[in-house]
Amino acid sequence: MVNLALAAVKLSLGLLAGSGALVADGLNSASDLCSNAVAWIGYRLSLRPPDEDHHYGHGNFEPAAAALIGAIILTAGLGVIWRAFTGVDATTGGLLGWLALAAAGISGLVSLWLSRLTLEAGRAALSPSLVALGRDKRSDALSSALVLMGIGGSLLGFAWIEPPVTVAVGLWICVLGVKSISEGTDVLMDRVSDPALRGALVERATQVEGVECVRDVRLHPLGTTYGADLTICVKASLTVAAGHKIAAEVEVAIIEKLDLVVQVVVHVEPA
Repeated sequence: MVNLALAAVKLSLGLLAGSGALVADGLNSASDLCSNAVAWIGYRLSLRPPDEDHHYGHGNFEPAAAALIGAIILTAGLGVIWRAFTGVDATTGGLLGWLALAAAGISGLVSLWLSRLTLEAGRAALSPSLVALGRDKRSDALSSALVLMGIGGSLLGFAWIEPPVTVAVGLWICVLGVKSISEGTDVLMDRVSDPALRGALVERATQVEGVECVRDVRLHPLGTTYGADLTICVKASLTVAAGHKIAAEVEVAIIEKLDLVVQVVVHVEPA
């Protein structure tokens, strides 16, 4: 509801006051509404359990949603830049101009407040998607600050400053969109750039009695969590039953210790 109110106020005042920068910021807020809706749908779908067709569950709905959000944001940014090059008028003076200036300032403060709330909730829930939305809100605050500069410059007689500020806002929105697309596709392509997590997994596995070494560690993203495949070495003299027991203990040890790892497959080989 807050994003809806911000988008409506900025778009209406921006159009009435002739402020291209504020209209651009309003489009950014409007794209946030779509982003939030897609993120919520993706999160709900990602909670569905594994079935006959999705053996690893539906966790990748969330990164797919992130990529779609990125496409929405990128489209909005390109639209802002197009508007800037096809004619952005300077903000008119008078009451409407000052109201547009006030709207940009209030929007920045509200975005900072939303950013803080969302980041705290995301970190408490260990939710990367919420943390990403919190960072997006923080960037919205910066966008509003740029708009504030542009409108203020126009009202002070520097009409030339608003079109380049509008372009800057559009470029910033595009950067955010590309970043979201990249993060979403990285997960879908099984990219894991967290060597610390692999190190913690190996350390936890080697603490299990009977494990001689750990190798061939692979992590598979499952949305906001991971599945792990690894090979452990045990004494060649052990029975199959004993080796299986050690493997089961490794699985339990990893899942209990590492919150982000929810599935573990352990292969056993003789040392």
